[in-house]
Amino acid sequence: MRLSLLGILCFLITGIQAQDVSFGFKNYSLQDGLSQSTVYSFLEDELGYIWIGTRDGLNRFDSDNFVTFYPSFEDSNSLSNRSVRSLVRDKNGFIWVGTDGGGVDRLDPSSNSFTKLCALVISNNCELETNITSLEISNNILLIGTRNRGFFSFDISERILKKELEITSTIWEIQTTNDKILLATSSGMAAYGSNEVEYIFQEEEIRSIEHFIDEKFLIGTKTKGVLIYDFSSKKVDTFNSIISSIEIASIEIDDDGKVWIATDSQGLFLTERDGRIIKHFKASTQQANQLQSNSIRTLFKDSNGIIWIGTNNSGFSNYFNYRYQFNSYSKENTNDQLSSDVILSFNELNNGNILIGTEQQGLFNFDPVSSSFKAINVFENESIVAIEKDLKDQIWVATDGSGLMKINNQNYLETVKNIDNLSDESILSLEVDKNEDIIAGSYKGLNVISDDKVLELSYAPKYLQGDRILAIEELKNNEYLLGTFANGLVLFNRENQVFKKYNSYSNSLVRNPERIQAIHVDRKRRIWLGTYSGLYSFDKQTETFKVYSVKDGLPSDVVYGILEDKNQKLWLSTNAGISKFDPEIGIFINYSISDGLLSNEFNGGAYFQDSKENMYFGGVHGFVKFNPIKVKETYIPSNIIVHGMNVDGDILNLLNHDDLVIHDKKDFIQFDFSYLNFINSEKFILEYKLSGLSENWIPVNKRRSINFSGLAPGDYRFQLRASNNIGEISTYSKAISFYIKPAFYKTWYFTAIIILFIVIAIYSLFRYRMFYLLREEETRNRIARDLHDDLSATLSSISFFSEAAKRETDTSESHSLYLRRIDESALEAKEKINDIIWAIDPQNDDWDAFIAKCKRYAAEMLESKNIEYVIDIDESACKINTLNLRQNIWLIYKEVVTNIVRHSYAKNSKIVLTKQSNRLLLFVEDDGIGFKEENRKKGNGIANIIYRVKKMNALHTLESDVNKGTKWKFIIPI
Repeated sequence: MRLSLLGILCFLITGIQAQDVSFGFKNYSLQDGLSQSTVYSFLEDELGYIWIGTRDGLNRFDSDNFVTFYPSFEDSNSLSNRSVRSLVRDKNGFIWVGTDGGGVDRLDPSSNSFTKLCALVISNNCELETNITSLEISNNILLIGTRNRGFFSFDISERILKKELEITSTIWEIQTTNDKILLATSSGMAAYGSNEVEYIFQEEEIRSIEHFIDEKFLIGTKTKGVLIYDFSSKKVDTFNSIISSIEIASIEIDDDGKVWIATDSQGLFLTERDGRIIKHFKASTQQANQLQSNSIRTLFKDSNGIIWIGTNNSGFSNYFNYRYQFNSYSKENTNDQLSSDVILSFNELNNGNILIGTEQQGLFNFDPVSSSFKAINVFENESIVAIEKDLKDQIWVATDGSGLMKINNQNYLETVKNIDNLSDESILSLEVDKNEDIIAGSYKGLNVISDDKVLELSYAPKYLQGDRILAIEELKNNEYLLGTFANGLVLFNRENQVFKKYNSYSNSLVRNPERIQAIHVDRKRRIWLGTYSGLYSFDKQTETFKVYSVKDGLPSDVVYGILEDKNQKLWLSTNAGISKFDPEIGIFINYSISDGLLSNEFNGGAYFQDSKENMYFGGVHGFVKFNPIKVKETYIPSNIIVHGMNVDGDILNLLNHDDLVIHDKKDFIQFDFSYLNFINSEKFILEYKLSGLSENWIPVNKRRSINFSGLAPGDYRFQLRASNNIGEISTYSKAISFYIKPAFYKTWYFTAIIILFIVIAIYSLFRYRMFYLLREEETRNRIARDLHDDLSATLSSISFFSEAAKRETDTSESHSLYLRRIDESALEAKEKINDIIWAIDPQNDDWDAFIAKCKRYAAEMLESKNIEYVIDIDESACKINTLNLRQNIWLIYKEVVTNIVRHSYAKNSKIVLTKQSNRLLLFVEDDGIGFKEENRKKGNGIANIIYRVKKMNALHTLESDVNKGTKWKFIIPI
């Protein structure tokens, strides 16, 4: 026991050194939306959501937001109990929820509805409305561990619940093998199989079981740490003696084979498979990326290899191996060994230690191996702006206000020499040239130090003497590039004693570089400038600049430092993090606080690369150290789930809806979505496209909902995509298709109907006009024909009788006869003209007028021959508004009545005109002399009647015989 405690003490003592922030965590608490701070369980569903069981509520987490589920007495499909102990998912995607006091619920993630297990069991006997402590699924069998109520199984397909073991202890965890079920209980481990149970470690509380290798399992105990149990040999070994007396809460093995061990009070251990401790994580509530509690409840590994850590009263954390790849050091995480967070300069000693210059806190000697810091007292309270090592291994230290100092011997860092006669005591930049001279830039121009003496530069231009020289880089042939505060880039030719200032005024598209903080010549002899207006490349031969800025992918236009790795990539410190730049393709990959940096803001001059290719960048919150070759770009595809649609306040669950139809009265549409990236969502650009409105991809930024209003009726397709920061497409969401149904009057078929109606109306008007014109022409033709047919013979008779009368010279009786016949023919002609005029007069369309004419004519004609008559005409018959029909009926009627008067010698006659349905019936009969059948074809009267009957598509019958009278019957369609 003493050895174990000593080992723990030694281990904790090493923890006093600066923490390795590459082992950083993302932490989530109540402030982020978690329902309660004690986390019992995790689960990943098939969409990629993380479900979190807490002491108070079930949470669904999508890396940005929490959706929380609680019991509701008003909703029978809600959670049974607020405390969620265990979660497991079956092959159908259902989530089984073990609660502390409410039994087991089945959750359908597509509808977020809960069903109690007891409601699913076929039998009425269900003993599971109790405290559930663990769940597992094997072969579609739900295995259920309880607190003191035994071990149960539930066949999900058959819906049969069975009590497998009567165990009076608490079952903390369930693990399955090919032939056994292992139960971690408060009174040992139970191995259950083939209806037999074997109890192991009966006097020890087992909290966790994890398969290790072959038949070996890691056993997490309450008082003996982690044990290795071999089922084949029954052998028990201690996994690690240092943690052998610590209470274990959970064990998880990550994708690299490393073992994570959660403890009840001593934080979290990460070990190799042989038990050697890699890291002991202790809580540090003052550091954002460190573990927040030493009391851990559970561990869980998801499909991307992320380790999730549920704590007691401090929420949860997650860890991913390549999330934080930068080792950061600050005053806080070095326990004040580094007494300043503002870092201004670096350089390397021959022993591999790094000299670090700070603001107002002097110079520090940093040992990268032990992560320890030692202050060099002689520089106490100084601001160390630049550090250089010459060819004699002497260290030159530039200060802000105390001039330039030299350390002759690296073994005696406290022994320094001051350099006198500088142009200014505030030195901003240093460069050691091939002549072993020191080129020093100050607030007031340039200094050249040779053999510890400042040389006079009387030929220096006045514009440079009053300017700040921020960066110096030696070229060939005694030439130096100077980066200034106000005068841009200046070339200093020491041999010719010439200064030349470069500008970009010849190219209006490139602005002059402002405040040049860094100058770097890469392996291809390209010149790069870090400025306050972006990253510049400078071609000395053509004296031209090319600038890269934020619009090209640079995180900030302020570039403080430039370093080059062995793959010829440039690493830049900026005011918005660190950026890796590929000069060949012009692509930036950016890193920020989300990648493990303690701050995104860095300082000018604070950049350095040591002999082992490690890079150092200093800023306002300490510094970072990293090997650029080991920094990996981790782009794990993560689902984008469009889960909700808000249509004018109506919320639709898109997890169980496909094609949607929306009425055009709905003016507001909002899509809610989740981006399930739990590693580095900041490195991905989310964009959306609404096809039907635009084919352009539009950035989402940090929003997790997109809304539209005033969309026109039509088909639409909404989709999101995520691309990484080098423009590669990573993930597309499921496309959501929907149709906005237009109002009836906005549909194409309504428009077609209107157009068709207009066309028909125009055509009808045209046809009506044509019909009217044709009828008018037909009327003219008929009048002409009637005048010709009816009046021609009559007028010819008048003409004949007139000629005959002219030939008679005396007033003989024959002359009078001719005149009388002329008079009769004229009267006949007048009558025929009246008939034509009457037929075409619209006023005579009235049925009453027609009846009156028929009655009057019959009465006049029949009375003139003293023939008794009966006229029965139906006055309710409809109006005859067709001119031809009215004229033909009238002429038939007239002809028949005339024949009675002229030829029948009848004493009695009867005329009946009536209407049946859509027919007119005309009956005319007399008791005259009649005529024989063979005489019917003689004369024009009957022929005219038959002709007009045919024109009307009418029917007629004629019955007549000698001395038996005549009967006419006409059936006329109307």
